[in-house]
Amino acid sequence: MGDALLQSAENRVISELRRKTEQFIKDIGRPQQLYNIDKSKTALIVVDMQNFVCDPEDGQKIQGINTSIKNINRLVDACHKEHIPVIWVRHNITGDDAGLYSRFHKTPLRKEITNLSHGTLIYKELHFKEAEDYQVCKNRYSAFFPGTSGLDNTLKVLGRTQLIFTGVVANVCVESTVRDAMQLGYEVILVSDAIAAMDRVVLEVTLMNTRLSFGDVRDTATVLEDLDNRRIG
Repeated sequence: MGDALLQSAENRVISELRRKTEQFIKDIGRPQQLYNIDKSKTALIVVDMQNFVCDPEDGQKIQGINTSIKNINRLVDACHKEHIPVIWVRHNITGDDAGLYSRFHKTPLRKEITNLSHGTLIYKELHFKEAEDYQVCKNRYSAFFPGTSGLDNTLKVLGRTQLIFTGVVANVCVESTVRDAMQLGYEVILVSDAIAAMDRVVLEVTLMNTRLSFGDVRDTATVLEDLDNRRIG
C-alpha cells in the first residue's frame, strides 16, 4: 500500500512538472524543438556508464538503469552505422584531485572510481568499440569544467558542435555537463529514456531544467528516426 501511494504521489508531481514546463514554453513563444539533427556536426556523448554504476553486483542502485543501457546501445549502434563519433566520458579520480567530493558523501571516496580501477571501466554490456570510439576521463561532475577532461578539445578537433547526451547520473554528472555544454555554445539534445537517476522525480526535474534553459529533450525512438532521416550536411 505504501509503495502504491508513493508511486501515485510521484506521478502527480511528474505530471505537474510537465504541465508547467509546457505552459512556460508556450508562454514565451519558444518552439518545441530548437535543433534539427545534423549528422555532419553531431556527436553522441555517453556519461559515466561504468562498472561502478552499471554492474548489477557492485554498482549503485539507479532506477531505470537497464532501460538506459538498452537505449544507449541502440543509439551507439546507429551512430556507428552513420559514422557519428561516440565519446565515452569516464569518471576517474587520481591522487588527491577529488575536490570537495567527500563533503557530500557519508563514506570515503570509493576505490571503484579511482586510479583507472575496474570500477572506472565502461560496463561490458555496452556496445563500446575501443578501436573506433573516443574516451575521456573527468574528475569533476561536469566534463566541461576547466581542467577536468579533454572533452572540449576532442570535440573541437572533430568539428562537432551538436551533442546528443545519454548516461548517468541524470541530475549530477549528466546535467552538470549539459549545462556547461550550452554555456560553451554547443547545441544540446538530451535523450530522456537513455539517462537514469536515483529517483523518478529527480530525473523529471533534470528533463524540465534542460528543456527550459539548456537544450532539446527527445526520447530514443525520436532521435533514431531523426538520425535515419537526416542527410549529412
